[in-house]
Amino acid sequence: MTAEMKVFSTGIDPEDWIPQRFAQPGEGMIPPISWLHLPEHTKSLILLMEHRSGTASQRVHWLVYDIPPRASGIPEGGPIPEGAQTGKNDFGASSYHPPVASPDHELQYYDFHLLACDLPSLGLAEGASWAAVKEKLRKQRDPGDIAPPPADDPQAVEFHPLGHVIDRAEFSGHFALDTDKPAQ
Repeated sequence: MTAEMKVFSTGIDPEDWIPQRFAQPGEGMIPPISWLHLPEHTKSLILLMEHRSGTASQRVHWLVYDIPPRASGIPEGGPIPEGAQTGKNDFGASSYHPPVASPDHELQYYDFHLLACDLPSLGLAEGASWAAVKEKLRKQRDPGDIAPPPADDPQAVEFHPLGHVIDRAEFSGHFALDTDKPAQ
């Protein structure tokens, strides 16, 4: 029996708040991300961090692609593994954009997705967008391969047409300003 692919952070407990050292206000550091049990035929990895309820133009906070499968993760503060490329986030930079606290103290959810791919490289230059990455991952599926996902599952709908993705794992974290202190 093969173990299930996993992605996790030793710095972010999914049952607790994202620490301020990885957020704004705070230090805005890259959180440590690790993975285990990659599928046997993994040729590269993609790491995506999304603000679950962010607007379409402010959803992607971090994108790293062409991660070699021999890498076991990204240490706190970085750097990304040698050979990997940092994509452009929805804020116009090719870097990690930390979770941002809502001035009204509303709880914000951030999803970290790890995609195992059957391509050794996407062939994209540094700074590609999530839309460009998804386009490279599209592959016509055999009609009998996988049934389409339910329309009410937006993540499944987004990832379904990405035929070069052979497995996917995720974890989530949440962040808000301390409700006992006013927003600054």
